[in-house]
Amino acid sequence: MPAGLPRIVYAAARSGTALLLSIACDAALAQQACSADLAKFCPQARAGDGQLAGCLDANRAQLSPPCKEHVARMSELLKEADRACADDIHTYCAGVQPGGGRVAACLKQNVPSLSFHCKVKLAEVRSAK
Repeated sequence: MPAGLPRIVYAAARSGTALLLSIACDAALAQQACSADLAKFCPQARAGDGQLAGCLDANRAQLSPPCKEHVARMSELLKEADRACADDIHTYCAGVQPGGGRVAACLKQNVPSLSFHCKVKLAEVRSAK
């Protein structure tokens, strides 16, 4: 994994999209600032497996300003979450292959054991959707 790249968004970055994670970000985008963009550019994309984020990335030059702003904000929050959860990812998800929301699912399975800072940052990500 490249240095400085958040593990949480590693799978998206590997496929050329450094946008979002699967902790419900796809579904959130569909309900928030990107709903018109998704309807226009991604009508066949499904939520929950990175298709929406991939489609938005493929069409990023044409996205509306509110959607571009939302994607940038989510990306920054996810970088912060990766930093806050780095020790938890190492402890609870070390053997988890990044991609397909597996690291996010691992964190979700281990919520009771996660550090306070990780829980707080993940809550911020969820509330920003």
